[in-house]
Amino acid sequence: MRTVVAAVLAAVLATGCSESVNVSINCVTTAAPAVECTAQQTQGKGEVEACWDFDVTCGNGTVVKAPRSCVKLKDGSTEKVTIPGDKLTNSDQCAGDTKPVAKLSNTTLNGKAFELNPK
Repeated sequence: MRTVVAAVLAAVLATGCSESVNVSINCVTTAAPAVECTAQQTQGKGEVEACWDFDVTCGNGTVVKAPRSCVKLKDGSTEKVTIPGDKLTNSDQCAGDTKPVAKLSNTTLNGKAFELNPK
C-alpha cells in the first residue's frame, strides 16, 4: 500500500470547565503495511479522550479499514497508535494507478462528535 496521510485538528470545550482544548490527529500508512497515528493535545491541559476511524480508498476502489482508535490526552501530551497490517481489512487487495485517498471519520472528543478541520 502506498503511503497516504490524513490529518485533522479538533477543538472541544473541556467538560466541567471553561478551558478550550485542541487536539490534532495525523495518520499515515506505511509499507509494512500498517497505519501509524499520532494524536497531540495542542491547546489546553484538561484530559480528553480522542477517538477516530481511519480508512483508505485505493486506486482500484478497494477500501482498506483500520479498527477504531482511541487515546487519552492530558497536559499537552502526544500519544501514538500503530495498527498492524493484520488488523487492516482488504489491505492485500489495495492496488491501482491513481493515488490512494486517506480519510479520518467518526471522530469524537470525550464521546461527542466534532467537525473536522483538515490541515
